[in-house]
Formats: sequence, C-alpha cells, structure tokens
Amino acid sequence: MATRSTPPEKRPDRHYDFGGMNMLFALSSLALLAVTIWMVVADYALPWKRLQAEFRTLERAKVQRDMEAERRKIDEVQTAQLEKDIAAAEKDVAAQEEELAKLRGEERDWGHEVYAADASWRATKSLLDTARYQYDEAIQGKSEGEIAENRREVERLQKKLRDEKMALEEATAQRAAKQQALAQRRAALTTAQERLEALREGLANLETRLAALSKDLDFFVLNAPLMDFVQPSLKIEQVILPGLYHDINFTDVDRVDRCMTCHVAANRPGFEDDDWKQPFRSHPRLDLFVGDGSPHPYTRFGCTTCHGGLDRATEFARAGHTPESAAEQKEWEEKWGWKKQPYLETPILPASMSEAGCISCHAGGVWTPRSEHQDVGRELIVHMGCQGCHPIELPPFQGLRKAGPSLERIAGKTTPQWAYRWIEAPREFHPTTWMPHFFYQENMDRAGDRERQRAEIAGIVAYLWSKSERPQYPPPPPGDPAAGKRVFETVGCAGCHVLDGKAKRDDFFPTINRLHGPNLVRTGSKVDPGWLYAWVRDPKQFFPETNMPDLRLTDREAADVTAYLLSSRDPKYERLRLPGVPVAARDQLVLSYLLNTNTIERSQQRLREMSGREKLVFLGEQSIAKYGCYGCHDIDGFGDFKPIGTELTEEGSKPLHQFDFGHAHDVAHTRQDWLKTKIMHPRVFDEGKEQVKDYNELLKMPSYGMSQREADAVLANLLGFNKESVVATRKAGNGDGAASLAAGRKLITRYNCQGCHLIEEHGHAIKSVIRDPALLPPNLAAEGARVQGDWLFAYLHDPSRVSMRPWLTVRMPTFKFSDEEVNTVISYFASRDTSHPLTTAPVAAQARDLAVGEVVFNMFQCAKCHPSGPVAPGAATAELAPSLLLAAERLRHVWVPSWIEDPQKWVPGTRMPSFFPEVEPGKRTSPALLAIDQPRYAADKARLVAQFGSEAALRAYLADVPKVSAAMRDHIWRLAGGLRAGTAPAPVQEPAQAPVAAGGAP
Repeated sequence: MATRSTPPEKRPDRHYDFGGMNMLFALSSLALLAVTIWMVVADYALPWKRLQAEFRTLERAKVQRDMEAERRKIDEVQTAQLEKDIAAAEKDVAAQEEELAKLRGEERDWGHEVYAADASWRATKSLLDTARYQYDEAIQGKSEGEIAENRREVERLQKKLRDEKMALEEATAQRAAKQQALAQRRAALTTAQERLEALREGLANLETRLAALSKDLDFFVLNAPLMDFVQPSLKIEQVILPGLYHDINFTDVDRVDRCMTCHVAANRPGFEDDDWKQPFRSHPRLDLFVGDGSPHPYTRFGCTTCHGGLDRATEFARAGHTPESAAEQKEWEEKWGWKKQPYLETPILPASMSEAGCISCHAGGVWTPRSEHQDVGRELIVHMGCQGCHPIELPPFQGLRKAGPSLERIAGKTTPQWAYRWIEAPREFHPTTWMPHFFYQENMDRAGDRERQRAEIAGIVAYLWSKSERPQYPPPPPGDPAAGKRVFETVGCAGCHVLDGKAKRDDFFPTINRLHGPNLVRTGSKVDPGWLYAWVRDPKQFFPETNMPDLRLTDREAADVTAYLLSSRDPKYERLRLPGVPVAARDQLVLSYLLNTNTIERSQQRLREMSGREKLVFLGEQSIAKYGCYGCHDIDGFGDFKPIGTELTEEGSKPLHQFDFGHAHDVAHTRQDWLKTKIMHPRVFDEGKEQVKDYNELLKMPSYGMSQREADAVLANLLGFNKESVVATRKAGNGDGAASLAAGRKLITRYNCQGCHLIEEHGHAIKSVIRDPALLPPNLAAEGARVQGDWLFAYLHDPSRVSMRPWLTVRMPTFKFSDEEVNTVISYFASRDTSHPLTTAPVAAQARDLAVGEVVFNMFQCAKCHPSGPVAPGAATAELAPSLLLAAERLRHVWVPSWIEDPQKWVPGTRMPSFFPEVEPGKRTSPALLAIDQPRYAADKARLVAQFGSEAALRAYLADVPKVSAAMRDHIWRLAGGLRAGTAPAPVQEPAQAPVAAGGAP
C-alpha cells in the first residue's frame, strides 16, 4: 500500500517575521506617541504659563473687588432719580414722536437740498474756472470778439456761482436748524443719559476689564496644546532694547528682555500693596523705572539693564536670581528648583543692591538723580580715599585732591606723641574720622606681631618728623570760648564740622555733609595753638589744596573760635609719651626690607652700620610705602609712587573665580558677599594662612569701621563698576550739557556747597544747627536762569563785595576759586536751569509801563519784604528777602517776570507769594484789575487813566498778567538804576519752562 506524502511547508519570500515586525512598529508608535504627548505637556506646563494664568485669576478677583467697591460708591438714590428722568424724557419723546418724525423728515429733505446745492455749486465753479482760462487765452490771442464773449460768460458764471452759494448756505442753515430742533427735543433725555453714564463710567470700565480676563472657552482653546500658535493670551513677553547690546565673542548682539513674562505687573500700577507678592507686584518706583511715563520705560531699558541676569531666560533658575539670605535660598530651591548658575557672569543683583545697575549708564556723573544711597556711596569712597590706593578710571574719581591733609609741615601742627597714638587707633580720638585703622587687626595677632607694629608706627612718626618743615607760629591772642562757640555755630563752620565726642559716622547717614571736615572734638589736645589760629585765619596758607574756605574772620572772631576749639581737650592724650621702640622687631623688619634689594651678607652689614635713628627712619619710609599712606597724604619723598591697591574700574565684572575666598567658609561665594566682607572685614581672608605667610605678606587693607549702611552704599558702587559702565562713559556725549553738569556737581561735592545750600533738592545740612528756616543760606534752585553770569563770576571770586541778605549770620566764604573753577560752577547752573542764550537788558521802558509797575509794586507791598536800606534791629527775618537795589546788576532781565507770575514754578516751597492766582490750567488772573477800583487807589487810577488815554485801555492792560509782571520788573530795574523812561526796545524771549527744585527765595 502506497504511503501518502506531506506537501512541503510554504514560506513567505522575506527575511523577517511579519508578525514580530508589526509588534515592533506598534510598540515604537506607542512610544513615539507617548514622547510626543510628554513633549506637548511639558511645553504647555512651563512655569511662566502657570504664573500668567495664576495672575489672570488673581487680577480677575481684584477687578471683581474693585467693581464691588465701585458699586458701593455709586449713589443709588441719584441713580434711581436719573433712571426716572430718562424714563420721563423717553415718554415725552414718545409723545412727540409725530412731530419728531416730521422734523427728521424735514432734516432729511434739507440734507438732500444741501447735497444738490453743493453739487450744483461745484459744477458751476468748475465751469467758471474753464471760462476764466478761455478768457485768458482770448486775451493772449488779442481777439476782441472772443474777449468780449468770454468776459460775458465769466460774468454770467460768477453771478450764477454767487446765487448757488447763497442757496447752499440757506440749505445748510435750514438743515442745521432742524438738527438743533431735534437735539432740543431730546436734550433732557441726552443729558440724563450722559449723567448716568458718567456715574457708571468707572463700573463700566471695570466690567470691560473683567470680560477681557474671563477664562471662557476661547481662553482654553487658544492656549491649548498645539493651538497656541493662533493668538494665545499666555505668551512670552519680550522687548528688544534699542541701542543696548551684549558683547559676545567681540560681536554686539541685540539685548532682549523677557522679565515681564513672569513679572507680569512690573510696569502696571495698582499692584503695590502687601497683598501682592512677587512676581505679581508692581515695580516699587514706577515714576522712575519701568513705567510707560517714567524716564526709564520698560520698552527702552527693560529690567536686566539695571538688575542683571540672563535677559533671554524664561525659567526662574536660569534667569540668575540671587537670594538675599540662606532662608530665601532654601525656599527658592523647594518652590522653584533654584540652583546657582556657575557660568552666568552677571547674575541678578540682590534687591538691596539694585542701584548698582544705575552706574552702567550714570558712571560719568557725581550724582545719580533720585538715587537712595548710591550718591552717598560715592561720597564715602572719596572721603575714605579708596581711589588713593585703588585706581578707578571713572570720571567722578579722577582729578581729585588726596583725601587726607598734607603731612609735609606736620611738625608745625602737632606733636610726635599725638601722631603715634593717632596712627595707632584714629577712631579712638575722632570717632567720626575717615582715617582707617591699619594696625592691630585680626590677621596680625601672632607672637611678635604686636612689637612689629609698634616698631612700624614709631618708624612712620620718625620719618614724617625727619622730613617735615618746622614752621613757627606765634601764640594766638586771648579769645572768649563762649563767643567762639557762637561764631562757630552761626557763620557757617557747622556746615562742614561737628564737635561731638559721642558722634558716630552712621548717625549722619545718608546726609554726610557735616562730616565733610573733621570732627573738632579734643582739638585742644591735638594741635599747636599758634597753628590753629593761623589755620582759622587762612587755611590755604598752610595747605593750598585744602577744601576749607576762608570765612573772612576778624582777628577777634578768629581768636574766639581758636579759644573755643582749644577748650575741647582730653587730658589722657596730653599726658601721652612716645613708647619705647621694640629694638628686636625693628631690626628684624629693617633686615627684611634690606634683603629685598641686597644679599644676605650685605644686608646684615648695612644693618650693623645704621644708627638706631637711621633704622627707625628707614623702617618708617618702607612702612609708608607698604601701607600706601601717600595715597591719601602728600609726604615728602613719595611724589611719584604708584597706588598699591587693585584697580577697581571693572571690579563689578571681575569673574567670580578670581576672588580669593581662602578659608573664610562663612562667606557665601558671590561677588557681592566677597566685596562686602572685604569692605567690612578686610583682613578676614587671611584666616588660616597666618602661619604660612610672612609678616609683610599679610593682607594690608585697613579697617574703616563701616556700618552696614555705609558698606551697602559703597557696595552699590563697586558692583556697578563694570565693563558696561566703562563703555557708557566712553560713549557719553558732551554736547547736551552732561559734561557741564558732571563737572559742576563734582566741584560742588568737593567744596561741600550742600553743607549750607539746597542744591537739586539736597543739602542744607547746617539746618541741624540753624533751626530758623529764614536764617538758612538760600536755595540755589533756578540759579542759572535767575542770575547774570558776569555778576555770579565776580561774586564767587569775592563774596565780600556785596551782602544780599544782611540779616543772615551765615557767611558765604571765600574759596579762592580759579577762573576755571568759577566758570565750571556757572556752566553747571546754566546747563541745569536755562536753555536760552545770554541777553542784554533794555535800558529804556515805556512811561506807562513804569507807571503801572510802580502802582502795582506799591499795591502788592513788595518793599515790605525787599528792604532798600539797612535792616532794622529785631526785624522779622521770616519776611525778609534780598534788596531789589541789586536786581539790575544781579538778576536776568528775562527771568524776573516769570518769577513774579509764578514763584512756585521755579522754587517750590519758596516764601515768595504768588500774586497772580491760576484760575484754570495755564491761565492766571491779575488782582490789580479789581484793586485799582478801591478808593485808596483813586489818585493812582486817575494818573494811569491819563497815561493810557482811557479807562478801558487801562483795564485791558491790567488784565494782561504778562504785561503787568513785566511792568513790575521795569519798575524794579528803575529803582536799581538800570532803566530809564523812554521807548523800550523789542521784548526779549522769556524762559519757556522752569526746572523743578525745592524751597528758598530769590
């Protein structure tokens, strides 16, 4: 029996398993779908989107609260009455509907008439233009027949055009009459509706805002994944900052700012109170920063220009936020996933240091307008003499005199005993001194260090006395300390000096003008009496570079002030004796310096050959060079020595890895923490290194004993000394007056003008001693617009030439300015206060102007406050103002009328009254127009009417405020001998706009 065979297995013609491949494709597709979904979800769930959505919800809740408040404000009774009025008016209108329909029809018909008449008139005008052209052509061809025919056609069309114009005007008038009649019929209804709308306007605006903030279907659809490309409400907010760039690999890259993607309310008012937390708060100073109407709008300056940070970042961690404390850092790490950005060169500055960003643009100025403490920091840097050791190649710190006094004649001023104790611990003698402590600091506490420092101090004193001139001063004449105290407190000394053994520098923060000069406590235990008397009489004869002016004291006053200052003594310092010199420490230090330039054998031989005095003087010379004393003081032998400190011009851009934190583990590794620690504890970074460093290798920066506020103010400048500030300084133009302003402010700061005067809303430091505002030196607001340049030039050279306010005890001192310095001050005032050119005052005026000026001058009783002669004893100083006899010589002719019209515009807070009240914005009224009718002015009125020819002409003149104020000016000029009656020349252009300043009188 035959067996049945099995057919062979059929195999598909492929090299893989089809089912397996299907499974693989299915799994990979699912994986791709999962990744795509994850990508979309991750992109949609970005933190900034969540923040914007959250703010939208919070803002909607705020608008709803505001709506409830607005509803409560609306007078329900008034609203109900208005609604009744509207209903009544609508009823009345409905009752007159037939008449209204008739009026509307007539108005519509007359509209058609207007259209037809206008079309006909335009057509005729076109034909007339053609006829005129043909008439001109006929005249050119000299054809008498054509000329006559064309002339008749022109005359016909002209008559027709006049008739049609009259018809058009009649139709237009009729239509307007019908429209007016309709409006009158609906007037009551329209008025009631407008009043109701006005009452509900605030609520309506809020309702519109609420509707825009709703989270309806449109919101979710437009912001949904894969749909937010259409018109999403949640989106990245960015601005490209014009003219601002990043230097990336020597290429300027446009600066783009995206901060408001998260800080959504930064440039919007209404989110300032404590209920709003970051990032949903308004900027705290919208009037100055970020606000659309501020000098630094967000669209031009952004946020990172001042605050730093990665401008294109939209993630909290990548933006470079800097926590203020460890607690804040921990909170950020938990809430936002914050981590330090090691490669970001410009992290966001802490909020307390935000003013450092101002220097990026304002590096060339001495003052930063409206800064809170940055200006104080610059003054502290100059007073403490930081630029003496650390070069700072920025304009405010260049061309300055040294911070300390010259020591080239120190032997004529004080004793070696006092100098030793002073160098050892300056703040123990003068608690407010700017002189730092160099010795007995935290890194100099090893065995033998104390003896080495004593030797160095003794050496410095020995060197100074070996090089010093030794002038001899005769003893001062006897003086009265009580009288000297009165002189000290009244003539102006207190604007720069205090005499207080308990005072601290921080007590005067931020207004440090009274610390411009030294605290004069214990002066009697410090200086030679003859030297002090000579110094008070003329400081520049001892130190030509001194900032102290000459107060032109009489011999009696100088003797009294000397006696008063010498009465402040401390017997402890008067009993001082020079301590013995540690010989071993001295020789050890001398040998270490000799070894720098000699062999060991030669150094030891040279040491044996030197006498004890020579060793001490040599050690003093080397110590002065080591500590950089010549950076603040003129010292014989150190005229061409270079500063010993690190240059600080770009310290704010210095990479973090270049800061040596050493073993100071308590210091956070940030640029600002290192700098602040260095300012307050300059030797702390030697911690753990004392045993491996030689004595002369230890850190040398002295301790200034800064308070927290002082350190923060200095730090706000150091962080701003960066590459951007250097570039901004180089690019700054000089054609807009910026250079004149900067130079003037620099000079004003150097000579402490704000110690007595109020300048740019700052100053009057002397008011802590002179309590009566009427006795304060004048506010110098509007000085450039107010005072003639040539008068100011002469006055600054010699203030004694005239006494403008003889009732003041404060004395304008003689600074002995050079011509260049005086011109710097004049240019500063001119750049700040006026933009119009110098003008020559007229020498003649209309007789009637002078007559009106005299009458109004007496009417306003101007002479009551502006005395023309000596001030009577016991006169009320609060009512006194400068004599007007100086006006023609001193004041600018074009400025005076503007001042008379509105003194507050020029100097807000001035005691000068405004005689011409403002009845509406930009419009003032003259009280002289009403006053002239009073019986006591009858004679004056009659005289003026005779001058003007009629009472109507006089009244028209008195109603014109600019004319009246100019007439008063002319009368004042005649009083001062600068004007005569006659025909006046053409008027000079008046100042267009007053600057904003504060306090004072002209």
